[in-house]
Amino acid sequence: MLTKRLVELIQSNASELSRSIVKQILSHPTTTSYRNIGENTLFDMIHDICSRFSYWLSEDNERGEVKEHYRNLGKQRFQQGIALPEVISALYLTKRKLWEFMTAERDVNSSLDLNQILETSFLLVRFFDHAVLHVTEGYEEMLKEKYGYVAPLEDPARFEEALAEKEKKMATIEEEPRLPELCFTKGMIRLET
Repeated sequence: MLTKRLVELIQSNASELSRSIVKQILSHPTTTSYRNIGENTLFDMIHDICSRFSYWLSEDNERGEVKEHYRNLGKQRFQQGIALPEVISALYLTKRKLWEFMTAERDVNSSLDLNQILETSFLLVRFFDHAVLHVTEGYEEMLKEKYGYVAPLEDPARFEEALAEKEKKMATIEEEPRLPELCFTKGMIRLET
């Protein structure tokens, strides 16, 4: 596998990378709820990904352990009161920091080096796409359990309602724009719509 050198580089710098990712998540405006989670707990979770990066990228784990791990993470974040967009944002920030590390100051002298970066980038994106999917599944499972929430695609009647609401909103957007009319009132100009 071309990516072996880059994956080993990430794993050998796991502590430094994890500290950097935790710092970014705790200070980013899209992940403010993460400040309620212990910094050490967050570090341990991210360090687990970085230090066993080759293990997590394995296709077999995407179907098994990755799926289970991130479904449980979605459930856990729901119970901690962290909104789903913040959970997804934290995953995105982690992915972006790993990608920046992979591409920063790498000596790309040949097409082989470039191929290593591209292949590792592909594996990274695939891993985090699956992570987002499974976190969302776990989060929705908790919504269903606690509030009886059913995603629109699981309930045909709800899906039809969602489509009708979307069409209604789109109709107002697609209306022909009207220019305001000028109206003179006691020496003042007033715009009327």
